[in-house]
Amino acid sequence: MPQGHYTALERTMFLDHCSDAHLKIWEANVAVHRRGLELIRPGAKCSDIAQELNHMFAEFGLLKYRTFGYGHSFGVLCHYYGREAGLELREDIDTVLEPGMVVSMEPMVTIPEGQPGAGGYREHDVMVINQDGSVDNITGFPFGPEHNIFKK
Repeated sequence: MPQGHYTALERTMFLDHCSDAHLKIWEANVAVHRRGLELIRPGAKCSDIAQELNHMFAEFGLLKYRTFGYGHSFGVLCHYYGREAGLELREDIDTVLEPGMVVSMEPMVTIPEGQPGAGGYREHDVMVINQDGSVDNITGFPFGPEHNIFKK
């Protein structure tokens, strides 16, 4: 069986136009995502990552729209087979990240219909923590408004 990892492509995208209200929320989610990517390192505690990102969402006024944790472990075949409950990037998980782990970073907020910027915002990357302490992002697809507003 070939070695490798499953990855997913989950990105916020717009077609033709992104309103100012949508752009503001999208950029906030991207800022949280970028910080989350920086925090995934050997020795980082899952709960500490979640708490720092919660603080960012709170500063943006978006914490109440967060829908689930910030990431999770991965198996080799898919994101469910081999997934560990003790390796979720949530406030109640004190697992320390180590070389050899594969985790996602995927902040998401959902703004209810009828509110400015209504919709779902999610960026998702899969990170491999290497034995030398470096971290590889294996998703390989750009994120954010500068890349994902598409024209017809």
